[in-house]
Amino acid sequence: MRTVEVSNQHKQSYGTGCLIAPGLVLTAYHVARPGGGSVVTVRDTTSADFTEAVVVWESTETDAVLLKADRTLVGAGMGVVRWGELVCDYPGRRPMCSMTGFPKAMRRRASGRPEQHVDDLKTVEGTIAPRTGSRSKLYGLEVDGAIPTEVKNWQGLSGAGVFCNGVLIGLARLVDRQWDRCLMVLPLSHLLAADGFTRAVAAHTGMIPSLQPADLRPLMDNAPDPTLSSTYLLDPRSQVTDLTGVSELVQQIQHWCRTTDRVDVAAVTGLGGTGKSRLITEVLHSLTTNPGNQRPWSGGFLAEHPSHTDYQVLAAASYPLLLAVDLAETRRAQIRDLMAALAGSHDGATARVLLLARGHDTWWPDLRRDLRTRGVGPIRHAFSLTPDDALNGHSPEDIYVEAKGAFARRIRLLQQAGHGDDTWPDSVVADAPRLFGAGIEHAARQPVIYHHIAALADVLAHANPEFALNDHPMEVLLANEVEYVRRVAEARLPEGTVDDELLRTLVSAQFLAGARTATEGRAVVRAGFDAHHHGYGITAPPDARQLAALDAVLTAAYPATDGAHWGAVGEPLAAAWLAEVEADSGEEFIEAFLQHDSLANEQRHQTLSTIARTAQDQPGLAAGAHRAVAADPEHLLPLAAQTVTAELGTDHARQWLTGLEHAVADRATDLDSDTYQWAHSLISEAQERIAADREDLEELFGPSLPQEADAPDQPAPEPGLTAASPNSHLVLVKPQVGRLTRCVVGVLGLGHLTLVGAVSAAAALSTSIGSDGWGLWLLVPMNMCMHLAVASAFGGRQLGAVLFTWIVPLFTIGMTTSSAFMVDRPWPADWPPPWLLWPALFAFGLTALTYAWRFEFGQLQDTRRSTLSEDLLE
Repeated sequence: MRTVEVSNQHKQSYGTGCLIAPGLVLTAYHVARPGGGSVVTVRDTTSADFTEAVVVWESTETDAVLLKADRTLVGAGMGVVRWGELVCDYPGRRPMCSMTGFPKAMRRRASGRPEQHVDDLKTVEGTIAPRTGSRSKLYGLEVDGAIPTEVKNWQGLSGAGVFCNGVLIGLARLVDRQWDRCLMVLPLSHLLAADGFTRAVAAHTGMIPSLQPADLRPLMDNAPDPTLSSTYLLDPRSQVTDLTGVSELVQQIQHWCRTTDRVDVAAVTGLGGTGKSRLITEVLHSLTTNPGNQRPWSGGFLAEHPSHTDYQVLAAASYPLLLAVDLAETRRAQIRDLMAALAGSHDGATARVLLLARGHDTWWPDLRRDLRTRGVGPIRHAFSLTPDDALNGHSPEDIYVEAKGAFARRIRLLQQAGHGDDTWPDSVVADAPRLFGAGIEHAARQPVIYHHIAALADVLAHANPEFALNDHPMEVLLANEVEYVRRVAEARLPEGTVDDELLRTLVSAQFLAGARTATEGRAVVRAGFDAHHHGYGITAPPDARQLAALDAVLTAAYPATDGAHWGAVGEPLAAAWLAEVEADSGEEFIEAFLQHDSLANEQRHQTLSTIARTAQDQPGLAAGAHRAVAADPEHLLPLAAQTVTAELGTDHARQWLTGLEHAVADRATDLDSDTYQWAHSLISEAQERIAADREDLEELFGPSLPQEADAPDQPAPEPGLTAASPNSHLVLVKPQVGRLTRCVVGVLGLGHLTLVGAVSAAAALSTSIGSDGWGLWLLVPMNMCMHLAVASAFGGRQLGAVLFTWIVPLFTIGMTTSSAFMVDRPWPADWPPPWLLWPALFAFGLTALTYAWRFEFGQLQDTRRSTLSEDLLE
């Protein structure tokens, strides 16, 4: 709990304060009343005694003061608070705010010692309408629940921190005597704008405070909680290292944000590790802290799995918003929903959306056209980030040295906050020996992330010499990550049961498939557990309590930063870790995991998407996915093909499809001929359409990719089951045959159609029935249309063995044979009897016409046919 007592006995002052970090307390100036030789003391809720505190910043204008006490006695182990503000006024989603303090009304006589009193805690909850008190530059919190009978009994609550969605948004300041349920709150935005406050906080926490949109947090992907893990230290939103070399691009994006259009969208592209996310973090920080004479901005990264999908909240923003969507090429459905809300009923302030991706040659033109048709801004801009941009004005040596100092400072702060343990024999220093950074001044140009990895590896290797035994800087970072996960596991698993190898596998599974719900999380743990033990034959199922404990470890090690069940280890650590797990399993982990029955279809899609993305840096990972798809093409091939063609650039998509083609060919002997032909045809057709830069790939695969759920709180399907959608299982496949075969069958089909027309016309011209007039000429179009209908029906779709489906072709052959009997011509004696020859001839010709149709136009095939057959057998 962040609530502390603040006392100045010399001036008979008492109230509440809020822990910002270990030993750092924010409270109201009129509560602490420092100066004049008086001593201010503080006490957290776990301590018995008060501890002296000194002032590190104060402001009578804002009525706020920052106090520093012994971090081991006050708030030990407490993380740095998240700072925020309220930016929207949307009554339907107005969040609950709360504060906890020591009001006079909660003073009680001590149990068993009536001569003493205890100042007890009281949590006050309510809602804030942002416009209430705005002219006074205060929030008005309307209290829910019980209130004191007298206004003076609120005394003692002043200085309490007010929280919304876990984010500190203000300090309790005073009671509005004109309203019996209204408390006035000082917004933190005024403190961050006050002279010296930001510097004071950064000096004692190592982190520059920045405001998050607290009421939008359910829609945002928030910055990770501080931990002594490589994932946290490399995360761009942790802002450990400074952004270098892209000041001009930052200014370009800021200028775009301040254009006159109400809503607009732009793409930001660049290779992995070039700093796209860090760039957006810097732009946000600049817009929110240095607005000049303009209104400050707010925003953040849109969550892939938000707690709700009511994007109308964003349209009601009182502040200009900058929203970023990472991995935009995989989230087009969500982007369309977001922009429909912003453009359709946007009555708030300016909104800008930046779409982050590695490239935009495939997805961006189509999405831009679609958004323009919906009236979403001009959409004229696209920004690009190259590896050289970060080096503009900086050498690799400069970046390495600055990063090493930044990592050392942040690690020391994390250790002071109680993260890590005492096993590191040496201290963390910025001038650690260059084990991996030697010769970096002569290094080839590469993404800035690799210089940061070398710097962090040298800092860690000096602090823990065991890490220095590794040969590569990434191995050092992974060793630190393993140590971090082990600490989390040892705190939650029985002593002596921590299995580092199993935990590595499960963390990789967590990264691959993700989990929006607890049900999906259990499915990933079970699939990862079984894949880890793959190859040991049939064994007893794992103990449910063991799987639940492992789930708890993964959730604690990588908590969700959005509305999902958990988060994941960060890239590029994840790709290197996954490559190690795949190699240690004999290249069987991905294949076994992807085929596991417990995974839902959405998780298989997520796994394929993740592998396709990480395989660009770790090419060996793709082979396992190719083998898994080839082993079960009817379920996985359409999903895999559509994933790579929709999310990868043209060249990488071609490489993936070629790999799938080879994997299917290698499994040809294990597949039945129809399945192999269908799979080969689907891949070939996809390759042809990509090569021709055609835009009808969705028609080839059908809408088989899972869409985002409308709301995460809706019940998810059980693992292994997928929601049915019309025609989502049908794909158009053209059989792959030689040119000669195609020509011969085509000629036979056209010849058959000509024969049908000729026989029908001869029947109409027959002298024996000529008196029937022009009506007999209807036989010509009727017979020809019947044959074409049968050829298109049987050639263009898979029809089951239902009696009716065979009656139609037999009736067609019978009708044409009857027309032939109507011809008034002598029958040669040495020919087979007409009742045998004509049906056989028409049946053969109709078969040729059917296959000619299939070769030319393709056949809609059911990717679920094996599953349906199993269901019928059951």
